[in-house]
Amino acid sequence: MTTAAPRRTTTASELWTNWLPAVERLVPVPVEYRVATLAHQEAARELAIDEAVLENLVGAGFPAEDTPDGLRYDYHDVMNLGLQSGLGRSLAELGERQCMRLAAGQPEAWTTERVTRLRLTATCDAAGCTSCVTIPVPAEPAPKLYEGRLTEWAREETGSMVATVTTRGHRDAPRTDTVRRIHDDLLDRLVSGEYQYGWVPEGLRSRPAAAIEHRTVDCIVAAWQMQQWAEEAGVRARTRRGFLLGLIGVEHAWTEVFEEGRWLLLDPVLAYLGSRHRATHPEFADFTRGSVHNRLLAWDRSVDESLADHDCVAGGHVRVDCRQIPVPRTPA
Repeated sequence: MTTAAPRRTTTASELWTNWLPAVERLVPVPVEYRVATLAHQEAARELAIDEAVLENLVGAGFPAEDTPDGLRYDYHDVMNLGLQSGLGRSLAELGERQCMRLAAGQPEAWTTERVTRLRLTATCDAAGCTSCVTIPVPAEPAPKLYEGRLTEWAREETGSMVATVTTRGHRDAPRTDTVRRIHDDLLDRLVSGEYQYGWVPEGLRSRPAAAIEHRTVDCIVAAWQMQQWAEEAGVRARTRRGFLLGLIGVEHAWTEVFEEGRWLLLDPVLAYLGSRHRATHPEFADFTRGSVHNRLLAWDRSVDESLADHDCVAGGHVRVDCRQIPVPRTPA
């Protein structure tokens, strides 16, 4: 995970130009899904603002709970406020910038073969999970879905899995207006603000129809929505889950539609995120309309399936951590 954003003094201009409008634009987590456990000092640190400024934002309407231990915030609200600020200094923005380096450079580099070695660790967030018969285990990735290979899949003593994967991209594009519109309609709604992209709590993202009604979208909700649109238009569709590979992998989801004899990948969320960064290549938005990036590692699982195998008796949610590790050198 990206380290906490560096602290700095917030200027009056930033307060009025960036932070107060960000509070007005923010679509907060619905009360029934809100978990306000993040301390005031930690929230200010992750937003890279002064604690007094954060108090001003609460006065302006930013959701907070006043507890005997001080103000407490929902983690997702804090991350989303950072994304809305546009200053590029919050934890959420720094993480997004790091991830979206994949949209920079020349398009030829997006499809070349890459070999990556990964450590995958699954953890369950349920307090009573220690009573479970089985411990969480990451599911086996499936780079073969996009012409890649899995050449190592081994368990470490710690319980983590080590994988060596070869990924490659390829270019394609829709041949029908119907499929093109599925991608572009979702992108247009993100750009216009009809849908607000952000961090969505697990309880809400597992109910994507409710998230859409609330105008809150992440990659999982977007993938679900595009599948619905495709099926309403008479187009076969399915969703996928996986990771965007980097030093730290970012869990991601997208939609595939069946058009003229082949499955086509649609990923307007990446197009939208790319549009927020100057280093993004002008062709990237078109690339997300049908093409596969070589930093995309897929699992043969849909958005409503976990990337780990674990039946938790306590009803917990399993998270998979993906980190790049050095590829062993071949002896000379």
